[in-house]
Amino acid sequence: MDKYIRPYPEIPWDERRVTPHLRDIRLKVLEDIDAFIKQREYGKASDLLLTMVCTGSLLMRDIWKPLLGVLRQQDPSGSSLPSILDVLIVGISSMDPNDAAMERFFTALESNYDDAYRIILGFSSDFGSKLPTTHGYLGVLIACLRELELRRNPAKQTIPVHHVFKHSEFAQFVLTKEENQRTKYTLRNARQHLEQALKQDRHNDFFVPYYVQVLIALDKYDEAVSVLERRYAQEKSIHILRMLISLDPREPVDQVPHMLEYLEMDPYESKWFDKFIGNQLDNLENTSEDILKRLLLIIVNRIELGDILEASKWRYLAIMVKFLSHEHKDLLNSIMDQRRSWWHTMYFDKSKFRDVEITDHAVYMATCAQQLVDLDSEDPIYKILCGDDLSEEQSSFVNDHIV
Repeated sequence: MDKYIRPYPEIPWDERRVTPHLRDIRLKVLEDIDAFIKQREYGKASDLLLTMVCTGSLLMRDIWKPLLGVLRQQDPSGSSLPSILDVLIVGISSMDPNDAAMERFFTALESNYDDAYRIILGFSSDFGSKLPTTHGYLGVLIACLRELELRRNPAKQTIPVHHVFKHSEFAQFVLTKEENQRTKYTLRNARQHLEQALKQDRHNDFFVPYYVQVLIALDKYDEAVSVLERRYAQEKSIHILRMLISLDPREPVDQVPHMLEYLEMDPYESKWFDKFIGNQLDNLENTSEDILKRLLLIIVNRIELGDILEASKWRYLAIMVKFLSHEHKDLLNSIMDQRRSWWHTMYFDKSKFRDVEITDHAVYMATCAQQLVDLDSEDPIYKILCGDDLSEEQSSFVNDHIV
């Protein structure tokens, strides 16, 4: 189908004549069909669908989604789906056929990009004109089709954009810089539709990375950064923050404000955590009290969320506590006072240190215990800290950090 088909009127269904009992039956039938599909009992699902269609008990608009589920299993190649979807779009015209039309687009996208483009272009000028997803996907598709056209024609010059999203999940969406190439599909057209999508839904950041990448390919780097900063000011999205980190020319671990927010949003982050925290611990004397507090909370949260077997986390904590106990004792107490009692039981119980192997993990953890909780003289933690089995490096760490 080269152009989206404007639906014809459906046979009217007077909902006022449907009793609550019949509505319940209809809902139950739909639930049964869905259950059969999930259980891969496609024969039963097909029989029930056929019965409902033949008796007129359900409208097409009620059953088109489960019908597609059955058809996809009976025709894995999907060759019959486009024509069936065309009929369905006509058959459910009493409601906005947004879902069915987008399903038609996605089906075409699996086999023929040009067909998908014609379908969504027609839909965007008709019922889909007010749908942000229509304009968003159209913008992305235009950008992709332009790339395909450029790469298929060796005569056209292609200069890939320096990839700015190497630190994000969008690292595979790489565009060629705009260099006055004559192509059927243009970045300016892609930009227009992506902007429309973002205007129509200001709270959805799904299309933001594609829009930003298009701006950068158009050599509008500053505008791309401004878009991300405005979005991030409106809503603290970790996806937007990851893009801002990628666009910053500095290494991620050198972006202190960004990295603090990132680690606060994602306490399980593993790529940059150790290097960033290590860099910050090397310069605590020149760190503001606000950042000191945030660093301590990031380390503490990492331990409390289950990272107790990592020696490095206890080492970071011991270094932080030693520094704060002299210069910022009130700050340290504001965070650790409420934890001392249950940490003593959870992490520093005597049984955990009795006959334990002398490893870096045991030494760093024992050092934190000595710093944070009251220990009796017979506590096995002291045997670790004062024992002869410590390596020279471990012994030096203990002497430098016990309080």
